Amino acid sequence: MAARSPLPSDGCSLRSRKRAETHSMLAGAAYSLVRDVGFDAVTAEAVADRAGVSRRTFFNYFPSVESVLTASIAEFFVSVGERLEARPAGEDVLDSALAVVSDPGDVELVERIAVIAAAGESSPHARGLILVEVHAWLDWLEDWLRQRLPPGSGDLFVATYASTLVGAAEAAFRVWARGARDGGAADHPSLRAALAVTLGHLRTGLDSGRP
Repeated sequence: MAARSPLPSDGCSLRSRKRAETHSMLAGAAYSLVRDVGFDAVTAEAVADRAGVSRRTFFNYFPSVESVLTASIAEFFVSVGERLEARPAGEDVLDSALAVVSDPGDVELVERIAVIAAAGESSPHARGLILVEVHAWLDWLEDWLRQRLPPGSGDLFVATYASTLVGAAEAAFRVWARGARDGGAADHPSLRAALAVTLGHLRTGLDSGRP
């Protein structure tokens, strides 16, 4: 009788799960620091302290502050992707996008959008890290659009659609963040409204004369 392949030990599985939890905890701590004190004030020591681990543990998981911030931004895009995947398969893609960003019950997602938008507007360094993650996420968004757009949509059409969606969202973030920076109300409903308006512009083909 052939020998059975050994199954992974519970200890190995537990260690992997623990590492994943610590990785996510550090990324969450980095995000909360950006939210509370600003992007440029984040350090390895501050992230480790907020996560309740040592500085050495931090560097066991991330080689730099930039890498943990990038991980935090990447987690945000994963969260957006999960919400898009959960939308009905036959739904118009703009309706799906609007439903994700305008859900009044999804306070955490809108808060993350607001924090990342404000960081990108106030810090050139943050903007660069965000753009790297945006371009990495575009591959996922194109795959999602291929499943949702009419059959036969060509690669160039799909890529243009994905880039246009991201560009429209970025425009809403920038305008909202500038208003908040210049003394406007940095509230979540106004950000939702900006996102809804910019998606509406796409729906009308950027015709300023159509509502």
